[in-house]
Amino acid sequence: MPKNIDDMIVPERRRSIRNIPIPEGRRKSDSRGSKASLDGLKKRSNVLVSEPTVEETTSLPPRRPHIPRHSRSRRQKIWLASGAGLLVLLFAVLSLFDGATLAYVPKSALLTFENEVYTARKTGEGNLFYSVVKLSREKGLSVPAGSEGEVSRKASGSIIVYNDASVESQKLVENTRFESPAGKIYRIQKAITIPGKKMVNGVSTPGSIEVTVYADQPGEAYNSALTDFTVPGLEGSARYTTIYGRSKTAIAGGFVGMEKMVKAEDLTKAKGELEALLKADLWEEATAEVPEDFILFPSLSSFVFEEMPQSAGEGSNVSVNLRGHLYGVMFKKSDLSAFLAGKKIALTKDELLDITSFDSLNLSFAGTPPADLLPVNEINFKVSGSTTVLWRTDEVALRADLAGRPKRDVAAILKNYPTVASASATVRPFWKTTMPEKSDKIYVKKLSIE
Repeated sequence: MPKNIDDMIVPERRRSIRNIPIPEGRRKSDSRGSKASLDGLKKRSNVLVSEPTVEETTSLPPRRPHIPRHSRSRRQKIWLASGAGLLVLLFAVLSLFDGATLAYVPKSALLTFENEVYTARKTGEGNLFYSVVKLSREKGLSVPAGSEGEVSRKASGSIIVYNDASVESQKLVENTRFESPAGKIYRIQKAITIPGKKMVNGVSTPGSIEVTVYADQPGEAYNSALTDFTVPGLEGSARYTTIYGRSKTAIAGGFVGMEKMVKAEDLTKAKGELEALLKADLWEEATAEVPEDFILFPSLSSFVFEEMPQSAGEGSNVSVNLRGHLYGVMFKKSDLSAFLAGKKIALTKDELLDITSFDSLNLSFAGTPPADLLPVNEINFKVSGSTTVLWRTDEVALRADLAGRPKRDVAAILKNYPTVASASATVRPFWKTTMPEKSDKIYVKKLSIE
């Protein structure tokens, strides 16, 4: 069958990179080299290797996008504006924390003592004043019983004796009687002096003293719960109702009969242990109760111990009981600082000083310590050791003087404060040269002299 001419025309195909003709010279050289290389590779490895196509060997580098010049200029302006805004914000934040600090080193002096003797009093004018701290505590220790024996023991307990009669102190002699509402008589074993009444916050407050009383007779009949007491020796006078006693502890320990007893050597050992324990407990309690602006010296303190009635312990043991009393001389720190400094340095009445540490000073009684610190009105003590004293600066007035002043005026202002040895001022933010207008934004910091 004859063919139409249309059947013999090859349809036109879409051109692609695969159909781009290769120059003749390059095609021949490339084909020879490629063919030879491929043939050799096939012979050496016996691996079928396909010939790469033009698409596989041809790669075009990525084109960088073209950024118009006006776009780059706009970006630079945005960055500059952002940086300027952040800078303004930073300055604004720093301005919110404006203030100033004045750090100063106070004027100081060294005080040295070599057993100088001084006097302190409870009352009076122009003196170093002191007060007496008194604490009591009881403690028991279980000890094996050695035997059993006949016991005749008087009851005892602590009472507070009050003086609401006058501002004058009242003395009571040894063996003064105190009578309970039940008619039982108890006595003190040593003389006491009851302080007079005084005004406290506009209210009259009776003077008082703590003392131990002992039953007039042995036996359980004198054991008593908390109660009040009168002083029979004052009956018929106005003081009979204004000088009186009130229980602090129960009256206990009275006993007559057979009781377990502790050997003498065991009793002595137990008392020694109890005294050591009571000293530690009483001193810890005293230092915890002393106000922060007061100081108590161990060398100006005394301990008194009373043997309490023994009591039954666990099993065949006996509890040895002891009552301890601490009497300590207490000074106000500022008063003691001014008093001791005034003995070594010429001071005006307006100068205030503080001793940095009392630990390096040793204060002790001069001569024989008083047998009882409560009734005496003065003590003599000696001082040895060295310490540093610092002058006190009126920091409130200093802040007020600095407020609103240029930083360059600080040195001139400090000339009015001789209690300042040296100082440095810092103002915030750093670009300001004037102290804050408000004094509460000026922080005054006292530096150590070391």
